[in-house]
Amino acid sequence: MSSDTKGAGIKDDYAQQIAGDLSANHTAQDRVRGELQRLQEELSQLEDNSKILLKMQDALGVPATVKSATAPAAAKRSARRAAVPSARKASPAAEKSGEKAAEKAAEKAAASKTAAPAKVSRSRTTKAAGKTAAAKKDAVGPSWLELVTAVFAGQSEPRSAAEVTDSLSTTHPDRKVQAAVIRNTLEQGVARGLLERSKQGRSVYYLPTASPAAPAESTPTGPLS
Repeated sequence: MSSDTKGAGIKDDYAQQIAGDLSANHTAQDRVRGELQRLQEELSQLEDNSKILLKMQDALGVPATVKSATAPAAAKRSARRAAVPSARKASPAAEKSGEKAAEKAAEKAAASKTAAPAKVSRSRTTKAAGKTAAAKKDAVGPSWLELVTAVFAGQSEPRSAAEVTDSLSTTHPDRKVQAAVIRNTLEQGVARGLLERSKQGRSVYYLPTASPAAPAESTPTGPLS
């Protein structure tokens, strides 16, 4: 009794699996048929456009560069068209675009010749701007991160942001030192592992790490001059 029940359960499982595989197979067939029909329509439209372009070549007296399809190839296409619904003919818009293809090609060639000097001019302008920016960067001097870490060089005592700001104002009178910029730079040093942050009551102090790494070049976080 139990063996019959087990056998019936296995049979039902196989039947469900086969039904699912069959449904997936039919779905895949429908998808492939739809794709085949789409490709056939696209091929038919390209062939129609090719005929129009060949006529234009003949009218312009240009030697043909594309050979016409051979008889076996035409027979194969006819057989494929018989297997699927007939493709749509080329739309009037497609025919009109085909007739203007030669004119657009000539316009693009003329536009490319005109654009070439403009590209050269833009390239020279970009290079000049890059040189100017590099010169300005050299004139600015060390970054804020380099200046801030230099304040802690050879020291182990913690210092507040205000103390660092005052020290930089004294040692670098040519730079416009702002407290907000110095505070942000100190936090940047903490994030990079160059400084450590400590808190005493409501005050925040900074001190160099045990083995600080060399400060990397960074983009200033505020006005430099």
